[in-house]
Amino acid sequence: MAFASDLRIGAVGRCTALLIMSIMLGACSALPLNRSVPDGDNDSVADALDGCPNTVSGSPVDENGCSLFRGSIQSVDFEPGDHRLDSASRDSLANLVKMLNTYPEVVLQLEGHTDNRGEARENLALSKRRVMSVVKYLVANGIDGNRLKPFGIGENRPVMSNATAAGRSENRRIEMSVVTQ
Repeated sequence: MAFASDLRIGAVGRCTALLIMSIMLGACSALPLNRSVPDGDNDSVADALDGCPNTVSGSPVDENGCSLFRGSIQSVDFEPGDHRLDSASRDSLANLVKMLNTYPEVVLQLEGHTDNRGEARENLALSKRRVMSVVKYLVANGIDGNRLKPFGIGENRPVMSNATAAGRSENRRIEMSVVTQ
């Protein structure tokens, strides 16, 4: 007898579970399927997850919503007073060439920077030579020069203090950003 009552409870339990599942499925189908998620900068990363909420429209971004073409070009370093690219700089620029080939619609603004050692006028000229070294490398490796907008900035926008050798080294750089179309 106990066995028969267990079967009745089991059947009632199964019926209850089916009824609950049916109600839940009905409730789910009443929800809108295309709920929009806020994405203010249109980079396909929801604002709630976007680490860079004001990305330039059309700029390729990483999983955090930050432009792939923004900031200092890593490992492009210059000796004081020099504009020549060393092997580490060329390796880094080879990676930039690959990225630019992956995103052929991207147009970059490139900025050359210096530390504050020497005359401001000479630093401006040096920053122009540095950025043109980068442009020449990119063009020699297949990037259309019309996609590159070079500017020499000189010593006017340091990212670190020029009071230390490490700070001056950080200030000798090339920065990139996507040009808005």
